[in-house]
Amino acid sequence: MDFGSQGAMRSPFSPRVRQSITGRRPLGLSSAKKNQSKFMQSPGEQTGDVVYKTPMTTIETYGMPLPVMVTEALTFASGEVSVRMSPCGWCWVVSGRRVVTWARAPSSSGTSSPAPGSTIARELTLPQTDLAHKADLVVVFYEDGAQMPSCIGVSPEGTVRYWPSVGQEGVYVDVSCELAGQECERLSDYTTDGLVLATTTCTVVMLTPTVVDGRATVACRTLRPPSGWLGGIGRRVSLLFFGSMPAHADTKLVGVVALPGSGETESSIALVSGGPALQLWRGADLHEHELRRPLTEAYARDHLAPHGDLNSLEIMALDVRASGNNGLLLLIATVNVARSPEMRYAIAHISVEDPLRPRVTSVVSARGWAGDAEEPPRFLPLAHRALLYTSKYIAIVSTTVSNDKVDFIDVCGAHDRILGAELCGGVPLLFSAKHGVLALLCHDNMVPTPSVCESPMGSPCPSDMYDGNLSLYEIDPNEVSMVTRDACGKLKTAFLFHVRRDAVSCRALVDELFPAPASLDERDVDSVLDRTVLTIATEMLDDVPAGDPRWKQRGGPATNISLGSSAALQVPVQLRDKQRAFTLFVDFLRAVGLWQRLGLVTRESGGGVISTESALGGLAEQLAIAIELRKLQQGADAQLIDAAIYQVVCGDEQSIEEEDWVEEALASGALSPSDACYRRAARAGRVLRALARAKPPVDDARQHAHHVAATIRILTKVLTSVHKVRAQWQSNGNTTPYTPSVGPRALLPALVDLHKRALTQCAHNCPEPSLRAAVYEAAGALADLVLADAQHLDRSSHTQHLYERMRRDCIQPFIDEGQVERAAALAEKFKDFELLVEMCVNSDDYDRLFSYIDKYSNEGIAEITFGWLAQRSGAHRAALVRRVAPRWGTALNAWLAAAPDRAALLALTQLQHGRHAAAANVLATLADEETASVNRMITTASLAKLCLTASDEPDAAPDTWARVEARLALGELTAALPRDIRLHHGLDDADTRVLPPEELVQMYIESESTALTEYDYKKALDLTDFIQDMERRDDLRLRVWCACIRRDDWSSCRVDAPGDELQHKMFFRLIDLVHIMGGDLELLLPPVEDILTAPELAEQVSDSRFRFIIKYGYECVDTTRNVMIEG
Repeated sequence: MDFGSQGAMRSPFSPRVRQSITGRRPLGLSSAKKNQSKFMQSPGEQTGDVVYKTPMTTIETYGMPLPVMVTEALTFASGEVSVRMSPCGWCWVVSGRRVVTWARAPSSSGTSSPAPGSTIARELTLPQTDLAHKADLVVVFYEDGAQMPSCIGVSPEGTVRYWPSVGQEGVYVDVSCELAGQECERLSDYTTDGLVLATTTCTVVMLTPTVVDGRATVACRTLRPPSGWLGGIGRRVSLLFFGSMPAHADTKLVGVVALPGSGETESSIALVSGGPALQLWRGADLHEHELRRPLTEAYARDHLAPHGDLNSLEIMALDVRASGNNGLLLLIATVNVARSPEMRYAIAHISVEDPLRPRVTSVVSARGWAGDAEEPPRFLPLAHRALLYTSKYIAIVSTTVSNDKVDFIDVCGAHDRILGAELCGGVPLLFSAKHGVLALLCHDNMVPTPSVCESPMGSPCPSDMYDGNLSLYEIDPNEVSMVTRDACGKLKTAFLFHVRRDAVSCRALVDELFPAPASLDERDVDSVLDRTVLTIATEMLDDVPAGDPRWKQRGGPATNISLGSSAALQVPVQLRDKQRAFTLFVDFLRAVGLWQRLGLVTRESGGGVISTESALGGLAEQLAIAIELRKLQQGADAQLIDAAIYQVVCGDEQSIEEEDWVEEALASGALSPSDACYRRAARAGRVLRALARAKPPVDDARQHAHHVAATIRILTKVLTSVHKVRAQWQSNGNTTPYTPSVGPRALLPALVDLHKRALTQCAHNCPEPSLRAAVYEAAGALADLVLADAQHLDRSSHTQHLYERMRRDCIQPFIDEGQVERAAALAEKFKDFELLVEMCVNSDDYDRLFSYIDKYSNEGIAEITFGWLAQRSGAHRAALVRRVAPRWGTALNAWLAAAPDRAALLALTQLQHGRHAAAANVLATLADEETASVNRMITTASLAKLCLTASDEPDAAPDTWARVEARLALGELTAALPRDIRLHHGLDDADTRVLPPEELVQMYIESESTALTEYDYKKALDLTDFIQDMERRDDLRLRVWCACIRRDDWSSCRVDAPGDELQHKMFFRLIDLVHIMGGDLELLLPPVEDILTAPELAEQVSDSRFRFIIKYGYECVDTTRNVMIEG
């Protein structure tokens, strides 16, 4: 917004409308009267000369007279002159390159050392610059133990000049900040961390005075965001509300504030731009927040309702001040362009205790002043007012009383101008070009109220406090405090003190009741604080109306105070008053710091624990249910709601036992069921459960459909209101919304049952198409709300199955009734991807399936599609390979390769894409891993061999060839097992499991069958080739030879004809067979010594004839081998 644009924004201080106010005439120093007020002055402090005076405000001189050098600089300056005052007790004027600094008082409560009682000014020279110097880039400060202050001045280009002592103007050091052309805008006051230098584009540089090699210097450290103000990728950015930074936002720096932090909270550097936007440095972390929308909504909620229009409200930040250790006060200008071009001002309090989620805690309008369009004001926060000032005007505006008059002073009319203002030691000081340092004194007859920085959003102003019917305003907390004993009573008393703006008594009670803990790391369950807060809030919603003579007031001890009791007789007004009391209580918890300490509480129903913050949000939702139900009860659906309320209070749904006198009043008719129901607003949700479970009045399909449709309409309207309250609850900084329970008496299961019943019974049996369509429409809206409420169940692995079942129960009935599009819309919104896949495949709509996969590619829908098709019949698997694989081949191959049981489909997809070698490798792996069927192993290996044969690169996979041939050989040897061995081991002739080669060899070795021949033992020797362990392989081969030897009778062998024995013994025939079939006897035939020493041949070896024949045979083998070698 252009403050230089006049238009229709006319200042109330314009000369053509300025009115004369008695006592406002500016007085010179010679004719001024002494101000007798001692407000904001210590008893021994000297009173200055009155310079400006109104009936409510006095401005008088402060401190020592200006030094002559300062007066000359102000009077004879050739260019712009700027002034700044420091809390350390010094002031300085900047004119050109000159800095003239002096102590403003003979003694000062500076941060480190007092300013000397002298009017001597010190002159310093700033660095050379092509731009204009200004006082905002100069700071005078005391370092630890120093008797004379130091000074740092920065040129607009970023040259830092540091004087260790202002008493030695010639001793200084220059350091460059290397700002790459950025213009410096503001230098903050000195803190223990150093000084903060900010540029016009919000670049931050930390300046730290230090000593290097015995010489004083300044260390410059730039805190660099990745790519400038409000831009870049990878920074930690959080928005107070959803939305992005407006493209037209003014990013010029408004102010920089250094916040010291408190306790474990680190110090912070806060920069505010005119947008408005906030840049917050907490340690090395940068947090950026767009403030336009939260400020707009907070201002509209408090000051524009019911005619507020967020889109027509323009907001700009003008000034910023620190508020405590973790807060900011922001002066904002607002214009509602849809209603009036007049500019209004407000002061917003922003808590930055949590840098990720800064919170707008209040927006207080500067009442009664429309502002000045010519020059944007700056401000100082006072106790219950705000000082808004420009170079021409001083305005004291109320921040609490709506009809309070503005007290303003026109300094321009006295040929004066204001050059600066500052709060120093709690005293608001002004600097006048004509009179120097001035002190502002207020004479206020108003009731003392906290400052704007202490007033949380939503707290009532004194003018609003006694509006309405809440009885809590009539309770004297002082009387209650004398009889309170328990935690509830004391906390209620503190709340009453807070409502009456007695901050001291409120804080004393809170500190006594709940002392600050040493650590907030762990959240206790059912602590005294949590149970007390929840009990008070629940009682507040269940309090009986004080003004209704039919209700007896709550008895019991004096501490049982009715905070939510209303004097109204109408139920809607009573509920509104309870809502207001609940809001006041929540604001109280925030204001006194108890909100951040809330932990966990046990659920009353459903089991488990929830945060106390969430439980309070649940109470706010129950109150919203009661308000909406009462509103609907006045309409066409009153009969349904009346019946449900009757069931809750007097019927089968009754879950709370009322007091005896309430039961008597209900029985006599003095109280209606509605009275009793709305009295307990904390349990209004039970009416919704009764509505959902209500049976139709008649057994007629058409009437049944009408009944269900009307019931669902009521529920959807109430649930919509609940969602709005929940969203508002979260927008106010509550990060954990209320999560509805799913116990047997919970609302969600009852709503799901109603939804299923409406579709499968009412709509299904309804003969009227239009009525059936109405039921479908109502059921769809209800399903949407129910699933939105149930989504919290999806966040925990323990309850995820409940959510999935509830989601399927809400969507599947639509499919069964032919409402596929409704089902698809719900399934897509609530991410039931498996149902979407099923609908698309069953309808053969693969184009739609592919669009879903494209849309939700990052949420796992592709993998869900693959899994659903892979687990179904052959037709679905064929669709996976033929229709899905061509579109999503890479993702499908990765998914198939992730699990061994998908290897067969992986091979098919490889074949589909013509990758035969890859398919062969997968099939070979399947054959290697097959254990259940020899036939399957042989088939798989055969397919792998076929793929290798068909591959364009048959030599590219020699290892695969070897694996395939090995599997085929093993299958062949398994199939060739002798019949006797199969019968002995119970193996099927048609097929058998894949036996390990060693186990097959053992079968041959241990077989007692006489039908075995040398050919069978040759198979056993072939099986030993599959044994990888060489020692084990040689041992098994020896045992095979020994088994072959034992098949013959060696006791009658003829030593006189050893050649004949060689022809008849199976051992030698096996040797001959191995040799004929190309076997390596040197490798396969064990040494004769091993044969003769084998334990299983001990009986045979004892016969010399056996030894002779064996050795003779080995000799013949050696001779034959030698002949072959020589030949």
